[in-house]
Amino acid sequence: MIDLRKAYDRALVSMKDAGRTYHIILAILLVLIAWGGFSWIRIMFIDGAGITGSSDLVPWGIYIVGFVFFVGTSAGASLVGLMIHGFGRKDYEPLGTRAILVGFLSLTAAVLFLMSDVGNPIRAGLLPAVLRNPTSMLVYTSMTYAGFAALMLSELFFAIKITLQGGKGSHRDEKMAQVLAVGALLFALMVVHAPHGALFAFLKAREMWNTPLLPAHFVTVALASGIAVIIHITIVTSKITRKEIVSKETLSHMGGLLAFFLGVTLFMDFFDYLVMSYSGKPGGLEIWHFLTTDFYSFFLINTIGMFGAMVILLFKRGRTIPGLLIASTITIIAILSYRWNLIVVAQIPPLFPGTGNIYYTPTVPEVAVVAGIVALISFLYLVLTRVLPMEETYQENRQMTIEN
Repeated sequence: MIDLRKAYDRALVSMKDAGRTYHIILAILLVLIAWGGFSWIRIMFIDGAGITGSSDLVPWGIYIVGFVFFVGTSAGASLVGLMIHGFGRKDYEPLGTRAILVGFLSLTAAVLFLMSDVGNPIRAGLLPAVLRNPTSMLVYTSMTYAGFAALMLSELFFAIKITLQGGKGSHRDEKMAQVLAVGALLFALMVVHAPHGALFAFLKAREMWNTPLLPAHFVTVALASGIAVIIHITIVTSKITRKEIVSKETLSHMGGLLAFFLGVTLFMDFFDYLVMSYSGKPGGLEIWHFLTTDFYSFFLINTIGMFGAMVILLFKRGRTIPGLLIASTITIIAILSYRWNLIVVAQIPPLFPGTGNIYYTPTVPEVAVVAGIVALISFLYLVLTRVLPMEETYQENRQMTIEN
């Protein structure tokens, strides 16, 4: 059993030992959270959605961009648990708890973005228990978040138990962790994320969305974004704490996985764009025109960014610490650009004749809500990684176990 008193005392000591810079960062994040909260209240209860850039013609904007990115990251972060318990990669074990926490917080961010887009939080809370349509993919996907969150919280519980025991828990704990790790990733990819791609693909009125490649594309992009975020967080944390969380060989292996997922994504992107531009369909040509003119910067950041990150990771020198930090950062930015193109550019062609092209630009209140959600998740991450037993506890307890 977990000694709650001991864990509580460790958490108090950890927070007190945190440096001045750490508390300044927390204070800045609290200011951003307050700014975002105030803007959210204005939009939801005072001024309405009229102060945002969205409308009845462009209902999905930056909130859905954030939603799709973070729900993908939550799924991709589950890959670490599979590497540990599914493939027996013991060198990944120090990252186990941190990766699950990143996945759960990413899912939390995704739900917050989705609720911000739905509008009134009371109405959002009624989905899918009261406001439900059994034929709606939106209702189906909203039902899966609770199941995925429950799986990750259960996995986090057993990961903490095993961490506190120096990485060697009871047979039951080890078995439960293995089942939950494999189940969480399969659930994330097959029940949560692939259907998200299908949600878009079923909308045949939108040329950029209506493709059978999109569910598979969502899965590969989710794995790429998740592993890129974990690589980035691991390297930055190691530099700040001046402690090696995992070996350079483990990070290099993670870089190889990222290169593979980027390669698969680029393969699907190439044929998707080829069909879009070469088929001669008016809708596809119109989307291709916008991607290569008004939104060419996002298009280049997405395609060249992912290709560049993959090329870096294909070389041994690219899978060193500096190369991995650069490649993971580029990947995150490139995937954010892809999400922007997918959500925003796809809605520009009008659905009704005579309405003209529709453009969307986020307003300051929308940006404030986005900043507030990201700040809230960052705040929780910084606090929980000080409170919960992470890799330092794992390494200390493992050393004590070996000595005894």
